[in-house]
Order: sequence, then C-alpha cells, then structure tokens
Amino acid sequence: MPRVWDVPVHDSTRVRDARVAAEHAAALAGLDEQRTSTAALVATELATNLLKHAGGGRVVVDVVAPPVLAAGRDTAPRVQIATVDHGPGIADVSAALRDGFTTTGSLGAGLGTCARLADDFDLHSVPGRGTVVVARVGPVPEIRAFDPGPAGRLRAGAVNVPFGGDEYSGDAWAWVRDGDLVTLMLADGLGHGPEAAHASTAAVEALRGSAHLAPAEV
Repeated sequence: MPRVWDVPVHDSTRVRDARVAAEHAAALAGLDEQRTSTAALVATELATNLLKHAGGGRVVVDVVAPPVLAAGRDTAPRVQIATVDHGPGIADVSAALRDGFTTTGSLGAGLGTCARLADDFDLHSVPGRGTVVVARVGPVPEIRAFDPGPAGRLRAGAVNVPFGGDEYSGDAWAWVRDGDLVTLMLADGLGHGPEAAHASTAAVEALRGSAHLAPAEV
C-alpha cells in the first residue's frame, strides 16, 4: 500500500520537508545511498524552484512501479516527485531546461539538473496558469535509448494527493504493456485513507499480474 507525502511549499522551511519526504520514499523503495541522495537533490531543487519562480506550490512524493512492463527491464519501484504550482508558468520550456538559464539571477541549475539526474522527467507549463513537473528516480539510472516500439513510447503519469492530509490515498493508478496492448487503470477505493488504499492497491496488483488481458477480463 503506497504512502504519499503531500508537502505545501510556501516558505524555505518546507524545502527541507520535501527533501526528507524524498528520503523516506527512497527508503521504502529500497534505493541505495547514492540514489537516495539523487532523489533528495531532485526534491530540493524542485521545491526551491517553487519558491523562486512560482511563489510556492506543493510537492507530492510517492513510490510507484515502473509504468510500462517490458522484457529485459527490472520492476523495482521508483520514487516519484511531482510539483504543482499556479504561478506565472514558463514561456520557453526548452530554454528553462538548459543549464545556466535563469530569470532570477541564480545559477540556473535547477530544472536542467533534475532532468539530467532523474530516470524519467516531464514538465508541462501554461503561461499564466502554472506548471506541473514530474521526476522519477529508481535504483539505477535507466538507459534512455531503450525503445520497445510505438507502445513503449507512450507516456503517462498521475499525481496522487491524499484526502484531508491523510498519509494514504484511496486512489491509485497504473499502466502496463503486453506487446502492443497498453492498459491504463485509474482505481478509486471506496472512502479514503488506509482501507480505501488497500482496495485500490489490490486493483493495481491485479492489473500488473494480467497485462495480457483486456480491461474487462482483469
């Protein structure tokens, strides 16, 4: 049953809380010291960016399974670090991801560093509305040249936020691949908290054990 850390970041003291959340998630995921440090650094940089560029936001940290099952790849869990803000947005995402780019007079190492260190990194921003960033850190750096075909190039993700500050969310998500069949699941456990999380987690486990089946057959 996955634990979720939801950290509002509106002052510099919460940057440390985001880093500690990433360290706790890394321990649950079984990451070694080096990869734990990587997850902590990514969380720190992303939380700092929230303060510098968006006036604050939230960091959501949890442990997720690899999104696509493919032959030859391990299924070890990853630490997922997501940030959500309603700031000014980023007009030029490509420029923002370059090392040295800054609009605040800082070193400009944040987003570029995170994209380079994370196994998987994605950013979506709408000027005037805000930005969502998702980074995943696993036990070993992934080889990004792996390309299992059109189905393997499909990208998906989710930000799972517990209700009312609970440690566990009653919702869950997963996606699996078997050949060219890709199945995406959104599971809503009845209620919220640990009992609902048990139900939605069971649904995810059933899907991951039945990647070859159509959704109605799972």
